[in-house]
Amino acid sequence: MKARNLIMALFATGMVLTNCTSTPKVPAGEYLIEGELKNIPDSTVIELLKTEGKMLVSIHKDTVIQGRFSFHDTINGTDPQKLLLLSRSKGFPGMWLDVWLQSGKYVKITGEDCLLPLWKISSEVAEQQAANEYMALCASERKLSMQLTAQEYDLFRAEEEQGLDWRKIDSLRALHDPLDSLVYLAELNYMKEAPVSAVWLDKYKLYSSFLQWNHQFGHQELIRSLYTRMSEADKATEAGLEITGYLNLPRTVNEGDEMVDGDLYDLDGNVRHLSEFKGKYILLDFWSQGCGPCVASIEEMEEITTQYQDKMEVVSISQDSKDSWKAFIAERKLKGNQWNELRNGNTGLAAAYQVVGIPHYVMISPEGKVLRIWEGYGKGSLKAQMKELIE
Repeated sequence: MKARNLIMALFATGMVLTNCTSTPKVPAGEYLIEGELKNIPDSTVIELLKTEGKMLVSIHKDTVIQGRFSFHDTINGTDPQKLLLLSRSKGFPGMWLDVWLQSGKYVKITGEDCLLPLWKISSEVAEQQAANEYMALCASERKLSMQLTAQEYDLFRAEEEQGLDWRKIDSLRALHDPLDSLVYLAELNYMKEAPVSAVWLDKYKLYSSFLQWNHQFGHQELIRSLYTRMSEADKATEAGLEITGYLNLPRTVNEGDEMVDGDLYDLDGNVRHLSEFKGKYILLDFWSQGCGPCVASIEEMEEITTQYQDKMEVVSISQDSKDSWKAFIAERKLKGNQWNELRNGNTGLAAAYQVVGIPHYVMISPEGKVLRIWEGYGKGSLKAQMKELIE
C-alpha cells in the first residue's frame, strides 16, 4: 500500500512538474513573451520596441521582479514580425535583441547577466530559429564585445555627472571594434549558404548599408556578391529595395562641388526639387524627431529662417516615416519647406550628401556650389554658421 501510494505521489508530482514547464497556449491573434533571468536586479526595466522609419518606438515596458518579466498583446496578420528587446539600465550594453513574433506563438527568453543581446530565445517561430543560428556564430567574441560595449554605455550614462571621458571610450572601441568585425565577417560568410529568409534579408540590409557608412570594415566585394542570391520577389520587398539602393549609391559630393538634386516630397505629396531655390542660399537640414539635438535645434532654425528669408531657403529633410513625419509637423506646427525623401535608408540625397549622423547640414551657394557640410548641434551654432557663411 505504501509503495502504491509512493508511486501515485511521484506520478502526481510528475504531472504537476509537466504542467508547470509546458508551453503556455497562446490564442490566435496574440503573442506572449516571458522572460526568466538570473543576476538581474529587481526594478530593472525591460522595453519592447518597434522600428518606425529610423526611430525606435517603445510599445511596452515591464519591470523585472524576482527575475521575471512578460509581454502579452495582440498581433495583426499571420506573418512573422520583428520587435526589439532593450534595457537602458546601468550595466546593459545599450543594444537590442531581435525578437520574432507570430500569431498564437509563445516566446521564452532566458538570460544570466546584463548582456541582453546574448539572451537565449526559445520559440517555434521559424525566423527566430534562423536568427538564433546567426547568434551562435563567434559566441565568445560576441560576449567579450558586449562586455566592452556595456562599459562604454555606462560611460555615456554617467555623462551628466562626470562628463565624457573620450580616452576611455576610444580605448574600449579599439578593443571591441575588431571583435565586431570578426562577427560581421562570420555572418557574411554564413550568408553565402544560409537560406534566404526574412532574417537573411534583415542581415543583408545592415551589411549593404556598410557600403555607405562603414568603409573601414572592407569586404565590399563579398557584400555585393550576396545580391545574386536574392530572387526577384526578394528584391521587390521593402528590405530588398533598400538593399538595392545601397548597392547603387549616388556619387557623393564634397565642399566645392556642384550640388546634387533629387526627388523630394512635401506634405501634400508633391514632388519638389532643390533647384527651385537656385539663386538663393540653400540650407539643407537632415533630421529626425527621434534625434534629441535635431528637435533642440528647431527654435534656432526657425529664427535663422526668418532672419535670412530674403537670402536663404531652408529645406528640412526628415528621415522619418511618412505618417510619423506628418504627425510631428502638425503637432509642432512647423512651417517652411518640410520635405522628405520617403525612402528607407540613406540611399538618395542623404547618401549623396554623406549623411551618417544627424542633424546633418549642407549649405549651398546661390550658384549651386556646396559651401559647407557639417553635423551636430549646440545652442547658437546655427547662428554662428550663418554669420560666417552669409553675412
